[in-house]
Amino acid sequence: MSRLTIVTSPPTTEAVDPHAIHLSLLRPVLVAGVEPEIAGVEATTVFALLFLVGLHVATIFLAAFYLLVVHSVMAWVARQDPAMVRLYLRSLTARDFYPPNARMRASIPPVRPSIPPSA
Repeated sequence: MSRLTIVTSPPTTEAVDPHAIHLSLLRPVLVAGVEPEIAGVEATTVFALLFLVGLHVATIFLAAFYLLVVHSVMAWVARQDPAMVRLYLRSLTARDFYPPNARMRASIPPVRPSIPPSA
């Protein structure tokens, strides 16, 4: 005899949304509470400290500090915004100043520095 238990939910009077999105599709993918890229960098750094530099008391303390403090800070950042690091890296590709254009094929005026170069 099979020990299969079927759990049914009680009937509800509320209408079921036909376009419901499961929360697992909305949650960000985090590894140990941080972004996967950051977790890889942390693991690589600790591995390099312990095994490439050598097992010394100083490197063990440095690796423990890195894991405890840096990982905690990065987990806090991931709780604030899970895509914060990717957003910051993307912002580095943007220019500091975009000269205005009057029309589609207008020539772009040269950008002059606001601080003249020293002689």
